[in-house]
Amino acid sequence: MDIRQLRYFMAIVEEGQISRAAQRLHIAQPPLSLQLKLLEQELGVQLIERSTRHLQPTQAGHALYQRAEQIVGLVDAAAKEMREHDGAMRGVLAMGSPPAIGNLYMPERIKMFHARYPEVRFQWREGNTFRILELLDANVIEFGIVRLPVREGAYDMIPLLTEPWVAIFSRQRGRKRRVSVTLGELAGQPLLLMNRQAGIRAHDMVLDAFAAAGIVPDVLCESDNVLALLSLVERQLGVAIMPRSTLTLRSADDFDICEIADCQLASSVAVIWHRNRRLSAPARLFLELFDAATMSGSIPEQTGPSC
Repeated sequence: MDIRQLRYFMAIVEEGQISRAAQRLHIAQPPLSLQLKLLEQELGVQLIERSTRHLQPTQAGHALYQRAEQIVGLVDAAAKEMREHDGAMRGVLAMGSPPAIGNLYMPERIKMFHARYPEVRFQWREGNTFRILELLDANVIEFGIVRLPVREGAYDMIPLLTEPWVAIFSRQRGRKRRVSVTLGELAGQPLLLMNRQAGIRAHDMVLDAFAAAGIVPDVLCESDNVLALLSLVERQLGVAIMPRSTLTLRSADDFDICEIADCQLASSVAVIWHRNRRLSAPARLFLELFDAATMSGSIPEQTGPSC
């Protein structure tokens, strides 16, 4: 097993088809299929389930993919470190963020950085906080934006913002406008919530707030996909409770937005990186762009009626 085989295997898992993986890797399909077969023979396990058109990793395949992320990440980090010795600013800068907060903070900074260092390329991974921490711990990315808190003492960070979580209703004509809603009023509504994640306090606090009020909420759907939840709101299937920044992914005119009056639901966001891991020169320079004096991120004001 070598680094090339691991890259091939990761491409197959990520693309879900040999043909798309081969196209991405700029090689023919037969050699790629052969490399997968040789890897399975060497390890003595089946890595890919081939019974469907879309290839899926087996349990062993999932385990190898996680290890491959770590190994390839370390190799790429070593290569970046060596390239820095010639004094040139080039290579690939890998970072991650949840979609909404990433859209708020990343594009303008990438534009600024690219203007200054045009030879640097970017790999911008998206996922929820749990996924960003996985990528960071596996050394696949150098820094990421997450919702706090995270494991104490493991990371350095730059705080970005603290934002409220709001109730998001479908917009309906003729409905009386209100500036806020209570937990008791939400208890009678089907709720659409972000998935709870082990160790990520921000996603647990909604249910904790209902429990503290002695209310058993009616949770219709939980999802990692913010846009999916908003689409359910739009179809009047329920009320979403999410950070206000999620509305940067859609037009706020499509929804009615309420503050939750009888509890303080809020979460803080920061860009973090491993405390004991050396950052590349591009990563260190990019992080300087998160200095509040350079460019502050803010959540756009929502226009139109409240709920």
